[in-house]
Amino acid sequence: MNAPAAATRSGHIEVRDLNISFKANGAAVQAVKSVSLDVQAGEFVSLIGPSGCGKSTLMNAVAGFTPPDSGVAMLDGKRIDGPGSDRGVVFQQYSLFPWMTVRKNVEFGLKMAHMPPSQRETQARTLLGLAGLLAFENHYPSQLSGGMKQRVGIVRALATSPQVLLMDEPFGALDSQTRTVMQEILTNMWQRLRLSVLFITHDIEEAIFLSDRIYVMTARPGRIKAEIKVPLPRPRTPDMVDTPEFAGLVRSIKKLIREESLAAMGGELRDGGYGGLGMEIGPEGVANVL
Repeated sequence: MNAPAAATRSGHIEVRDLNISFKANGAAVQAVKSVSLDVQAGEFVSLIGPSGCGKSTLMNAVAGFTPPDSGVAMLDGKRIDGPGSDRGVVFQQYSLFPWMTVRKNVEFGLKMAHMPPSQRETQARTLLGLAGLLAFENHYPSQLSGGMKQRVGIVRALATSPQVLLMDEPFGALDSQTRTVMQEILTNMWQRLRLSVLFITHDIEEAIFLSDRIYVMTARPGRIKAEIKVPLPRPRTPDMVDTPEFAGLVRSIKKLIREESLAAMGGELRDGGYGGLGMEIGPEGVANVL
């Protein structure tokens, strides 16, 4: 049984000069400032940065949940003005219906789209098989582990064949061993379906393992500090984390994050030695400081 075909030339995310603020204790707080980024069709891109830097706010703008003050977020050249079935969203929390079985949870969006029962069952079972969950299609969420619940959440987001998958720290609540397995499952599913992914994480190694590119954000107000290419070959395997190339990327991103974490805490930054004009990470990739 084949997985649903992914669109090969759709799913291009463009964010241009985005500014978002909110009210806190009666005062305006700028969460995101002059952010521009893109995710090419079929590309896996991660956002990483210190806590409170606006990563989730930025993703919510792409999801259509949060309107910007100025600037624009677009999908395939069309302005994003609200949520849509062309974007699947996965949060850290397991947002499953406890009274529905695994398969019925996955079928829910298809039912809302008025897909005939036989078609939605086929679609759901195909994706559950791809995620290694077909044997649990008649289980209820309370009967599943945390990792299995999150896999169901990912499958449900994929069931309606979105062009883009938006993931906000989906593995943050999992233990390290389960998290590693989930990373492998996700990258295998992405390689099979080839849809565009925008992924938020605090975990540097996770971002490197999963991504084609990584955007590093500054402390609030969040801006793009660096864009880092990850030239590691695919398919990615767990033993890659022990390679010098992987370790070099980890060191470079840690340095960038540390600078911003100190800034967020009001600490004095030491000179990072990058001169603000660009930064060569070595043979494992190039980070362009913006």
